[in-house]
Amino acid sequence: MSPVLPRDIVTRIKEETDLVSVVREYVSLKPAGTSFKGLCPFHREKSPSFHVNPQRQIYKCFGCGEGGDAIAFLMKLQGMSFPESVEVLARPLNIDLARYLTDNDESEGERQAFFRAQETASTLWQEDLWSDEGAEAKTYLLDRGFGEEVLRRYEVGFARDGHGLEKELEKRGVGRDLALRAGLLRQNEGRSPFAYFRNRIIFPIKNIAQRVAGFGGRALGDGEPKYLNSAESSYFNKRDILYGFALSRIPIARHSMAILVEGYLDMLALAQAGYANSVATCGTAFTTEQARLLRRGCRSVYVLFDGDRAGLKAAVRSAGMALTAGLEPKVARLPEGEDPASFLQSHEPGDMAHILEQAAGYLPLLRDLAHESGLGREGMERAVKTGLQTLAAVDDPIRRSFLLEEAAEVFALPREILADEVEKLERSGARRFRDAAQAESSAGSVSEPDPVPEPANEVLLNVDRRNDERFLLVHVLQDDRGGAARLFLELYRLEDLLIPHADELYRDLTDWVAGSASGTAAKPAVYVQSLWHERPEGYRRLVSAILADAEGASSTDHEIIVRECHQRLNMVRNRRRELDALRAFGRGKEGSESP
Repeated sequence: MSPVLPRDIVTRIKEETDLVSVVREYVSLKPAGTSFKGLCPFHREKSPSFHVNPQRQIYKCFGCGEGGDAIAFLMKLQGMSFPESVEVLARPLNIDLARYLTDNDESEGERQAFFRAQETASTLWQEDLWSDEGAEAKTYLLDRGFGEEVLRRYEVGFARDGHGLEKELEKRGVGRDLALRAGLLRQNEGRSPFAYFRNRIIFPIKNIAQRVAGFGGRALGDGEPKYLNSAESSYFNKRDILYGFALSRIPIARHSMAILVEGYLDMLALAQAGYANSVATCGTAFTTEQARLLRRGCRSVYVLFDGDRAGLKAAVRSAGMALTAGLEPKVARLPEGEDPASFLQSHEPGDMAHILEQAAGYLPLLRDLAHESGLGREGMERAVKTGLQTLAAVDDPIRRSFLLEEAAEVFALPREILADEVEKLERSGARRFRDAAQAESSAGSVSEPDPVPEPANEVLLNVDRRNDERFLLVHVLQDDRGGAARLFLELYRLEDLLIPHADELYRDLTDWVAGSASGTAAKPAVYVQSLWHERPEGYRRLVSAILADAEGASSTDHEIIVRECHQRLNMVRNRRRELDALRAFGRGKEGSESP
């Protein structure tokens, strides 16, 4: 149910808002008699036909016909909903809309208090970056080629070692309880609160209403995890938000195209190079919710990830997600070993334009990767199956029909055969499996799609084993005593694990148990991190994600969680046996009835 705003509040906001000031944030206006004029932000033009009347508080373009008040201007230009536009305009007027902008029974001030705490911390960390305390972080950023202008525009900051954060926040009106609720401080049972972000470069993440909802933090030096995000809350969900979108939404609408990258620094590098229509994911795989955000202003998205194998795999998955969500994706490929930030540091912006011009569509890219794999017909079969799994998740029947035509042309196969396969995938539950799989940020294979039947069965059983497994591993590494790790090894077998690289973690924990028996091993998490540089990148990503999530598991009985997850695994096994038995019975019955 959408929030309802009283008419008198909306009227007051309209009357007190200076429309000229609002429009000037996006359009260069010049006086024209009693009004102002400029180039229309809604269509391309060489001569200004966009007029703003400050007396009547309305705007009108005599070129494309767009017109309205301040609320309509933000809704059209930034793709905001009515309540979101009203909230943006109400903030500088000190009009509190908290009690109207909620669909539940939360207290009137909780929502505003959360954002106030986040924005207070953001201001504090920005000040620290440009002070003597932030000298090392500032030097790092400047050496990476980032100028002061882009760092200030995106409000980049620096979180010190954490000492004194609680006092600094309290001085600015954010007490301990609020700082804990907002996730700025954490507290283990029986201990004093500590700063969640320590010795990290800070990237404020703003929601669609341009409020700071959370943060991304990059470790300064060799700290792990390399990136750490705010914990999710009622007001911050990484799946629903894109870094940089608050500033890039207008350029995205103007260009009818967005550039999607993985890292915060990658996005800043692109913005600095003039690609203002760039956004970044926030430590997750690209999601349906993020695709909907982009669709408010464009239909085309260029996926620009790292130039290594892992980056290419992630790019292919994200392009598939974009396609199923109604976007038209293209994947741009950087040279091996480059990421967008490093490429722009050593190349001109025009070189990046050349990279983008060469981007391939989703289906042609699958074909090209199959050719590059050297696997011949086998590689092409895998590429076709990957593409068809994606097409099976496209809801629009007309669009899917056109995509089937494209697939038939790209892979030189009869359309009828491809259409039959897509229909089979739909019936087997592939579409629901894909929705579940896209929620995971773990890496899969570009050329080797996950087999559909078994995961699809698990979706039908309403159990997400990968999510259970990730949750389990969080508690295994969080238990410093090692009881959860030992129980995990006792109850689970290697073949029980689904997440890529979880088997390597299993083996490392086995070695840890052997070392602990002789009294030479450290805590499980410390031991795993000590092997960091000897392990592949996918393994390091998995462990980083687990350690980042582990902050929230500090006061739980970890061994109970391990047992509960194992019980759920047994439940899945038993139900699968029942389903398999029923299917076998059905097939046998059909065979006996056939003439």
